[in-house]
Amino acid sequence: MRSKALKPRRIVPLLGVAATAVTLLASPAMASPAAPQAPVTGGIPLIDSDEKIGPGIDLRHVNALDAGGWYDAQYLTVDLKNGAVSTDLLTSGAVASGGPLSAAANKAGAVAATNGEFFDIGNSNAALGGEIQNGKLLKTADNGGRQHVGVSKDGIAQLVDLAVDAKATFAGADHKVLTINAANGGGVPADGLVAYTPDWGTYSRNRAFTGVDNSTIAEVLVTGGKVASVTPAGPAGDGAIPQGSFYLVGRDAAATALRSLTVGDPVALTYDLSNNAAKSMKFALGNGGTIVSGGKVVPGLDPSIAPRTALGFKDGGRTLVLATWDGPGGTGKGGVGITKEAADLAAMGVDTAVNLDGGGSTTMVARALGADDATVRNVPSDGQERSDPNGVGVFVAPGDKKLHQLVITPADDVKVFPGLHRPLRASGVDNHQTPVTVDPKSVRWDAKGGSVKSGVVQASSKPDDTVKVTASAGHVSASTTVDVLGDLNNVELSTNRLSIADATPEQAATVTVTGRDGQGYTAPIDPADLKLDYDHTVADVQAYNGNLKIVPLKAAGTILTISVGGKSVQLPITIGVQTLTPYTFNDDVLAHWRNNSTAATTFSSDPDGLKIDFPAMRNVGITATSAAGRIAVPGQPLRVRVHMKSSIAVPSGLTYLGYYDGTGKASGVYGTALVASDDWQDATFTLPANTAFPISIASFQGINTATAQQKAGTFILNRVEADVPTSIDLPAQPDLKADPLVSTDGSLLQGKNTWDFASMSDVQFTADNPALTQVATAEIQRIRQNHPDLILLNGDITDRGLPQDLSLARQVLTDAGCDLIPVGQEPPANSTPDPKSAQVPCYYVPGNHESYGLNNVQQDLTNFTKEFGQPYRTFDHKGTRFILLASSLGTLRGSAWDQWPMFQKALEDAKKDKSIDNVVVAAHHPVDDPDAAKSSQLGDRTEVALIEKLLTDFRNQTGKGAIMMGSHAQIANVERVEGVPYVVHPSSGKDPYGTPDRGGFTGYIDWSVDRSKSASQQWVEADVRAFAQSITLNTPATLDQGTSATLSGSIVQPEGVGVGTRVVPLRYPMTVHWTGSPNLAIGSGSPALAAARKSGKTAILDPATRELTALRPGSVTVSVTNDSMRAYTDAASLAPITTSKTIQVLKPVPVGPVFAATTPVFTAQPVGIPGQVRDVTVKNTGDQPLKISSVAVQAVGRTPFRVERDKCEEHTVAPGGTCTVSVRFTPAQPDVTFAASLVFQTNTAARHESVALTASSTKFPWGPWPLAE
Repeated sequence: MRSKALKPRRIVPLLGVAATAVTLLASPAMASPAAPQAPVTGGIPLIDSDEKIGPGIDLRHVNALDAGGWYDAQYLTVDLKNGAVSTDLLTSGAVASGGPLSAAANKAGAVAATNGEFFDIGNSNAALGGEIQNGKLLKTADNGGRQHVGVSKDGIAQLVDLAVDAKATFAGADHKVLTINAANGGGVPADGLVAYTPDWGTYSRNRAFTGVDNSTIAEVLVTGGKVASVTPAGPAGDGAIPQGSFYLVGRDAAATALRSLTVGDPVALTYDLSNNAAKSMKFALGNGGTIVSGGKVVPGLDPSIAPRTALGFKDGGRTLVLATWDGPGGTGKGGVGITKEAADLAAMGVDTAVNLDGGGSTTMVARALGADDATVRNVPSDGQERSDPNGVGVFVAPGDKKLHQLVITPADDVKVFPGLHRPLRASGVDNHQTPVTVDPKSVRWDAKGGSVKSGVVQASSKPDDTVKVTASAGHVSASTTVDVLGDLNNVELSTNRLSIADATPEQAATVTVTGRDGQGYTAPIDPADLKLDYDHTVADVQAYNGNLKIVPLKAAGTILTISVGGKSVQLPITIGVQTLTPYTFNDDVLAHWRNNSTAATTFSSDPDGLKIDFPAMRNVGITATSAAGRIAVPGQPLRVRVHMKSSIAVPSGLTYLGYYDGTGKASGVYGTALVASDDWQDATFTLPANTAFPISIASFQGINTATAQQKAGTFILNRVEADVPTSIDLPAQPDLKADPLVSTDGSLLQGKNTWDFASMSDVQFTADNPALTQVATAEIQRIRQNHPDLILLNGDITDRGLPQDLSLARQVLTDAGCDLIPVGQEPPANSTPDPKSAQVPCYYVPGNHESYGLNNVQQDLTNFTKEFGQPYRTFDHKGTRFILLASSLGTLRGSAWDQWPMFQKALEDAKKDKSIDNVVVAAHHPVDDPDAAKSSQLGDRTEVALIEKLLTDFRNQTGKGAIMMGSHAQIANVERVEGVPYVVHPSSGKDPYGTPDRGGFTGYIDWSVDRSKSASQQWVEADVRAFAQSITLNTPATLDQGTSATLSGSIVQPEGVGVGTRVVPLRYPMTVHWTGSPNLAIGSGSPALAAARKSGKTAILDPATRELTALRPGSVTVSVTNDSMRAYTDAASLAPITTSKTIQVLKPVPVGPVFAATTPVFTAQPVGIPGQVRDVTVKNTGDQPLKISSVAVQAVGRTPFRVERDKCEEHTVAPGGTCTVSVRFTPAQPDVTFAASLVFQTNTAARHESVALTASSTKFPWGPWPLAE
């Protein structure tokens, strides 16, 4: 199914609906079709959808990236010619009040609305301009006037003058009244008189007289045309104004006139709109000025970025356009300039448009077809709806209240896993597309390809299928299609750790459960399909709107185990949180901390803490002067805060906290922004859910990578706080799940349609420190031995981008055998390099370090471009389109906007080009950092979503394969997202960031591509090669025929081309190159096992599980080979590292209990850091119970190994059963290799069994805390 183009889903009424109505029933938020045209408003769209809101009312949502950045726009088009449609002013109530737009819209019954006029924010909340609602003038504009816009009673949108003639008549004279119900925040001029009616509300009437001498102010209340009270001095009052009453408030001469009145004197207030056009308006409100006139953008508009709202009209005022623009989403995250706002509307054919209130006021609400209420459609920048005084509402007159159409929701991109459920809902609309109540019991459901009951669809067990679902009520029907994904591969939660502050129902939290199939396609999993296991006295877990609602019951903790389809996931839940202060900067701070900045800073002791004065630089921070000086944080903190003052701004995501976790691993996490302020503030850091506790804080930094924004300033660090929940035994981090993209044994795709290439990254040498050039030279020489067609150099080949660094890179790469291909001079697409040639084509993708200048200050790619040419490109090779992108500055747009249109066009052309079978995209920054801290990935996450959408659309619409490669994070990893694998490359030279057992090793990748295979097949395979200086292979000496043993082992990696200590286990994500004697078969699955038996092999090794199965008696040899990494001198220096073990396969004899155990692999352990814990799993491979009476570590002299947890001692293990002993390695002496034995006293024939324990220690890693990148 995945190789076919996926069509947008439509809800098609089957009976009783005219052809024109079918269009109205298209999916309410249907995605754009394949190969979409760019929106007229420009950019590359992440979202470009149209939704029918009502007759003649359409909402288009465009979220797109252009050269100026992201814009997220909602365009509501209203056909005012439609007799069922009308518009009016929405208000929150009184003139001087405010409220959420959605509340005002739903109270009035509007189907859609935007916010309206600018207002007296923070004070009266009254709009600055005049207001007409349903033909009634509620208020005039503030003194000084305002431009206005509205819609007439006959449905014509227009600009309008709301000038008012107003006067108060008393004492035989007319007195000019300046404003009615206006806040006049700018003040009332001398001798001015203003009026307030009951529409004003309760707010103080003195707003217009702020700062005016009270002795010059007077106020009169008039009720029933006669003076009810006279207040001879200010301030003016507040409170409700009685019906039939009004207040006159004046200053200076006007106040003198008012003081002359006495109770009972007649006073008349008269006012009316000055021109006839204004008198014809159904509604009107003020605006911030005309931005489009005559279909053209008005010159001189403000280009500054902010959320925006606009009203426009065209077709002689018969078509109204209401629009909003957000930034990427969230508080304070941009928007567009008024220039962009106006250009969009002009591009849509709008003749006239005005700017309405923006910023946090910008709000669009709309009611989905069949729904009862309008909901917010944009992302208000305040994080929630602002209290606005007014808005523009769109209404639909009630229809005949009869069911004319059914609407099924969700309607678009509905997916489910084989055998699981997906609830659907049917609602109805009448002839005006307004909601009609549909009794769920009256709806008849039918499904083809599955089953459905009461709207709940159950897919069949067949993967990659479809279910057509039909709902019927009376004579009206509608249909939709549900996609059945591949088999469930894993289960994911919306959070990996849940901590609830208090055990109250109000603190209940919601968790979403999502499944993913083997190709990375996702679907929500309904609670009905879940099996839950947890402590019911701690929390109550309920189904809630398709999610899980966790209601806390008491202060405690529990592990929620969620199981479905043979897969499970665990969620730690803690209830109760304390805020602790583990450290205050009031000790001898100058001795406790030292500089950890890009350049020199000045430390001083301040009464409030540690004061740091610094010049403009990239990184400013501190690190503890010793391990003992690190801040120990108790418990399992959720968040850590540094309470401080900052005179400079630090962007969000660029405060940095360095810490050591409970295993001794140095880690870091990025935190919240700092603002330039004299006030105290917090840099807040949320710790990853898989953190090994306890932690100790070692460093803090504030970072700004934008050179132009780096400023001199001061930090004052006051204290460190931590939010610590109830402690709980956190579940162990699950093992990595192998992805089939990575070869398990080094054998790659072969055949007439296959070809190979290689990739490497992160060598990181400079002209000043060229030692790692030897790695680049040796690595390229090794790669060339495999005869690839080309090599991708995926960034950070150098550690700096000065001209001398890049010149050295060219020399090193060329001397090693790289033919560095300039843009536009790529070899013919079907060419194959001569294997005897001294060079292979190489394509250089720049990383972030290629943009660095002196002192690691990030600059741009000017130097790189001068040396190597344009830093991005696309080219074709043997059916593969390569798209190479520059992410050096952390985003693609920020690095070079022009590559985005190139990227989009390359994919669009590849869809139609029959010579292109698949696409490979490479950029230095990965879309996702495998490490929980997520510190080394593309910084614009909306840009990541666009990348993923483009590649998934390409795959789904063509059936052609797509893959993207990143580096930078230096953790070998594969993650699939909606059908596309995203690979993170291992480091090739620099010490990697990740832990060795989870992809943190050095190496490179050999790739094989089969152009004849589709996206749903194995069209690409990776041989992830790790460098080794030695290999340890653990095998049994003997193995009985018919039994199996799991092999293990490790490599020790070199440091550059020298001796290293990094120990990496022989398992995924490394490709382990297994070989052996001729009588050894290597393969996975039952067909391979059957073939091995048939050919008379002695044993078979499954490289995916590392399980060796003895088939017949004899002697068999198993070998492992890894690439070496030595300084290149000649061909001999490229020789690989190989180790072998021979296993005797014996005829099985009844021997009673048989002891077998795994051998633990310890990575190099620094002294002075809590030691590693490794498990030894004992298995009884015999035919009688295995009794273990004691377990102990034995060694000559003192040993750093000790038993941490023992589940074997005094335990009987049944045949085929297992038990586990956990061993901790905590060395006290550095640079020593320790050996010991874990000895088991048993009832085997030998009476005792032993497992070898070997590990090495290293010195404590003193030195400056590494600068965050």
